[in-house]
Order: sequence, then C-alpha cells, then structure tokens
Amino acid sequence: MTHYPVIVIGGGTMGTAAAWELGKRGERAAVFEQFGHIHTMGAHGGQTRVIRHAYAEGADYIPLVLRADGLWQELEAEAGIKVLHRVGALELATASGSDHAQRAHASAAHHNVPFEWLHADEIRKRWPQFRTGDDWEGGFGARSGFLEVEPALRAMAASARSHGVEIREHEAVTRWGTDGDGVWVETTTGRYSADRLIVSGGSWAGPLLADLELPITVLRKTLFWLEAKDPSRFDPARFPVFIADRPGLEFYGFPIYGRPGLKCANHAGGEMTTTDTVDRVVHPEEEPDILDAASWLFGAEHFTGRVLSNAVCLYAKTPDGHFIVDRHPAHPNVIIAAGFSGHGFKFAPAIGEYLTALALDEHAPTLPLFALDRFPRQMATAR
Repeated sequence: MTHYPVIVIGGGTMGTAAAWELGKRGERAAVFEQFGHIHTMGAHGGQTRVIRHAYAEGADYIPLVLRADGLWQELEAEAGIKVLHRVGALELATASGSDHAQRAHASAAHHNVPFEWLHADEIRKRWPQFRTGDDWEGGFGARSGFLEVEPALRAMAASARSHGVEIREHEAVTRWGTDGDGVWVETTTGRYSADRLIVSGGSWAGPLLADLELPITVLRKTLFWLEAKDPSRFDPARFPVFIADRPGLEFYGFPIYGRPGLKCANHAGGEMTTTDTVDRVVHPEEEPDILDAASWLFGAEHFTGRVLSNAVCLYAKTPDGHFIVDRHPAHPNVIIAAGFSGHGFKFAPAIGEYLTALALDEHAPTLPLFALDRFPRQMATAR
C-alpha cells in the first residue's frame, strides 16, 4: 500500500489550492480527483469569479480575502500569467433591495478597506450603462474585479506537480477511514495510506463525510452570457463587476471578457439537487428571468434579448452561508473543507494555506467563523 504524508480527496478549487501550498512546503502528497483536473461538473465552471474586498457576508472574511489577494499575485508572478483583473466592483443599494451594499460598506470601514460610497447621479456619470433610480446608492472597490478560473487552477496544479505533489485524475475515492494514528483511502484504482487527510469534496462532501451528516444543501445554479448590442460598452476598461438586488434576485455579472456576451447570474435561489440527479442542461424557459433582470438594471436598449451561451454549476450551501473549514471532531488528523456556498473561489489560495496549516500543525487554531461546532448535531454525531 503506497503511503503519503498527506492525501487530499478532491482536486477541485480548494484541493488544488491545498496542493499548491503543500508543494511550496515540500510535502509529499497525493490529490485524488474523480474527474479531470479542470471540469464543469462542480462549482468552478464558468470561466470567471468575482473577487471583492468589502465583504457584506462579514468583516471577518476581509483579512482572509486580503491574504488571498496577495497569494493570487504570488501565483501570477510565479507562473508569469495574469489571473486577477482589477476592473473594480460596484455594489448597488437599490430602492427595493436588501442591505448587502451597506453591510459591505460597514465591513470595509471596520478594516479600513477603500470602498467609495456613491450616489445615483455619480454612478450614472461613471457608468451610464446602469439605469439607476434617483434613490439608489452604491459602493465601489477599485481594487476588486474578477479572477480567471482555469488559468489559476492550472498554474497552481503545475506548481504543485513541479514540487512533487501527485494530482491523480480520474481516480475517485470510494472509501476512507482511520487506522491507529493514520488514515487509509480506497479509490477505483487502489488503496493508499497517509498520516493526514484533507477532504475537500465540494458538492460530494456529504457522501464523503457521511458520518458527520453535514448540513449542506446542493443547489443547481445557472449562468448566462447575454448578447450586447454594443459590446464595447461592457469592455473591462469601461465596465466593472457588479452586484444589485431586489426581492428574489441577487443579480451579479462581469464585463465582457474571453468569450462573447455579458456573463451574469442570480446568486439567490436555485433548486435543490444532488450530484447524481442534477439537470446539467439549461432550458429555454429559464432564460426570461435573467433577461428581465438585465432589463431592470440596464434598460432594454443595451441587449438584443438573445442568450449566447449558458452553463450549470453547483453550490454546496451551509445554513448560514459560511464555510466549513475545521478538523474532524473524532479524527484530528482529518481536515474538512466544505460548504463554500457559492462565494469561495476568491479565497482559494488562503484556504489552501489554512488547510495545510491545520493538517501539518496540531496547534494551528480553527477560525470560529468556519468551525464545525456551530452545528452541534454534527459534533454529537461524530462522537
């Protein structure tokens, strides 16, 4: 039975980030991925992801995203590529929306993160593409923007491999367990042992950690690329990442970059599903809601009403929307990374660094925001 100091189950976003950090530390490790390294079956499809520093989900996230920002820059320097595009991020406080933008403003102030607060007339002046009401406001983070998913994951994986980390594609883990002070893992190919285990299964975390009965819901989410009448108006040099909401809608999107069409989606809602039963086809009847959202935010004059392309991805969502990053309550050499709830990608290199610290250093503290003990039932189940 082949032995590794560290095994990682799941070579998606967080597993790849952990592999990068393990490689930098010179750790011999293996990552088992059931699909190819980059695929469209989980949460990291769709080309781009938002990075924002004024964080409405909680001020405690801001030190983590600032650390991640620095690590994204480190990756760019190491690989000689660009993955972080600082086009800015505009969060709109609409007349009928929630307090998302205001919470982002408060979080930014708590950590002295620049977040320029703007009134409707200034928003229209800078970005006339938006059809803002006179009573709207918004916050703008100039150093925010978007990340390119596939080049980032490839660069992390290439670096990890160059330092001896094995990323074993198309080798699904079927079972794992503990044995004395170590762990064992069975895959579709063989059986392996390790001193430490990181479980980063994405939407497959539930079955992989069935003993914990994690309170994670898998949601089917749709992404759309809308045809613009004048694509130059939505060029990254002229248009930021945006977020705006109203009841039932958390509408977000990106400049036109890398493929035709304005990429946008609704962060709210989504239908409950499983990894085995999810419908991976976007149907025509799903288009009107996103076209209506675009008309609400931009007016009808900017788009043709045609959807150029679409995609399906999965959210693994916790009840409170916060991540689970912690040691297994019954097996402290098993580290859990799960429930990234549709907003995890921007943090990936910092999460990979943290997972590695938890795995290698028994004294590394758990972050309360991500601790498993906020779900008492899971702690009791494990015991």
